Amino acid sequence: MERVAWADARRIDRQVVRYLDGGHVEPLHRLIRSVPLADGVRLARRLPAPPPDGSALAVLAAADELTVRDAADAAARAVRTDHELRARDAHWLSFGVGDPVLTVTTRERPDLTRITMLDGGTWHDVYRGTLKHHAVGCVDAENVVAVRDDPARGLALVHYAAGTERLVMAGQVLLGTRPAGTAAGFVAGGALTPTVAVAGPDRQPDIMDLARFGLETAAQLAVDPTGQAVAFGDGTAVVVTDARMEHLVARNVVPSPYAPVRGLTFTDPHTLVVGGANGGLSRWRISPHEALALEAIAEAPTLSGLFAIPAWGVIGGRAGGEHQYFDPDTLAPVTAPRPLLDAGWDPRLIHTVAGSADGRFAVVDGHLDPGPDGAPAPAMAHYDFHHPLARLLRPVGSLDASDLTALADAAADPGTPHRETLALLHAVATAGR
Repeated sequence: MERVAWADARRIDRQVVRYLDGGHVEPLHRLIRSVPLADGVRLARRLPAPPPDGSALAVLAAADELTVRDAADAAARAVRTDHELRARDAHWLSFGVGDPVLTVTTRERPDLTRITMLDGGTWHDVYRGTLKHHAVGCVDAENVVAVRDDPARGLALVHYAAGTERLVMAGQVLLGTRPAGTAAGFVAGGALTPTVAVAGPDRQPDIMDLARFGLETAAQLAVDPTGQAVAFGDGTAVVVTDARMEHLVARNVVPSPYAPVRGLTFTDPHTLVVGGANGGLSRWRISPHEALALEAIAEAPTLSGLFAIPAWGVIGGRAGGEHQYFDPDTLAPVTAPRPLLDAGWDPRLIHTVAGSADGRFAVVDGHLDPGPDGAPAPAMAHYDFHHPLARLLRPVGSLDASDLTALADAAADPGTPHRETLALLHAVATAGR
């Protein structure tokens, strides 16, 4: 699918004009079939020649443009939920694994830290107190792990569960440690050694040494979309293990000058993108027999907070004071995702962009500019890409088999709003497949 299908309406229209002026009929028709449904309907109705009967283009041209536009507008409102932050900035935005929950850590005052969880549209406190937190990982609706200061022990790895807290381990060895939830419980990788704390419902906290896999540290990590595997990177080594840290899944060496590793993110269960501390991006494919195959390399600035949001067709990170975005296949720079542009976010006011490992959610936090008479106000937008209407906002050409199944189910449910438009989208997406 052409990259322009992910662009905003003006860029899509400019490409259509180029195809029309050049007489490129087939690329034009392919683009119209690939863009989001509302754009496809708008463009199909303006084709200079009627499309063939029964074709996807004919289905698009026959649709009611206003009805589809209303459904797309409703989708944009339904997928996004805005939340007012109670502090200047949010830190350690962390999504649950297998549960649709999110934790946000804020400093309400210099001496007051607050960890809140968003669960089913409701916020509740996980922790509120004076102890500083250095890293927080959400596991599920009942469990959160964090590295925090402890007056008696220095640094402490703490497990919050159902209103209680339990010390997992303590000591300066936790400096730079990053915890994360997995399908098996949680892991916490160390920045000073290649050791990882591992625990779960059926497993007492255990310390695993990943030196046997060639790692020297373990703080740079990413959990795969299923929660069943974890990738680690340090220096030139990239290693993928199972979530229990018992088996090697894949490993390889990042070539110079794209190492040492600065960040990792999965774009699907078998594909890993690695960012270098000196810049550059590399994409790796997990193959059988412990193989991690290099698929692509591209120049890029040094990025922090590397993330992937498949529903927006981007990977990204922060560099030079702003977020930058890249195509997950070519690793080439791209413009900001259309939902951010349509919502009017000023790139200079975005503090954090994050996506859940499973691709279901995204969060954007920063400041919304109310205008010349007021100061920018802290805000957070939460996106749920599994909402029944969410796929109306996606390029039609990006919908896979699981998306089509979800669309068919939603269109068949009498309680789903705009189900006729969802049925139209399913018809267009499956035409010719």
